[in-house]
Amino acid sequence: MNIRCRHCRSQFNIPDDKLPNDKHAVFTCPKCKEKNQISLAKIGEKDGPESLVKSGAGFSPEGRERALVLVSEGFFQKAAHAAVRQLGYAVDTAVDQDAAAKKIAYHVYPLVLLEQGFDRGAIILRHMNSLDMSIRRMSCLVLLGQQFTTGDPMAALHASANYVAGPDRTAHLPAVLAAALQDYKDFYRVYMDSMKTAGKA
Repeated sequence: MNIRCRHCRSQFNIPDDKLPNDKHAVFTCPKCKEKNQISLAKIGEKDGPESLVKSGAGFSPEGRERALVLVSEGFFQKAAHAAVRQLGYAVDTAVDQDAAAKKIAYHVYPLVLLEQGFDRGAIILRHMNSLDMSIRRMSCLVLLGQQFTTGDPMAALHASANYVAGPDRTAHLPAVLAAALQDYKDFYRVYMDSMKTAGKA
């Protein structure tokens, strides 16, 4: 679950198995040392960490990592699901932007596909990019849209996404996503290597 300190506004990802079963918990911010009360009751019992894990947020029963695919019914849906599965990920979906935000709060997905036509997709895009950078950089965000030319770096920069994909390469979407993930890894390789050397990753 992603937790934001109410005092210094720093954001942290706490593994679901570290969350208590109670309806309230106290989290001490490692940066400012202030205490934050976390209300798990807001989530509701059926949407708590345990049910999210059972519903597929995290690893699939086969142990595969999950990718979050947020596409509306139509042009990109079938191709996006098939491409993600071909890359070896299990597919996690959400019915609307509220469900998507909840899944993003409970799990860091290595790959997120977001179609601009998905239920208020702009809100989810803003939500993704409001995450603390230490969490945001762990997800490769690919934005799908009819107006995009696949791989256009300026369109990706303007949209605050890692990569954009349009209808021009839909038939080759697995290769497109593989290229997007490789670009993303290459971009952060030096940073991640230095973090590992420093014992922080």
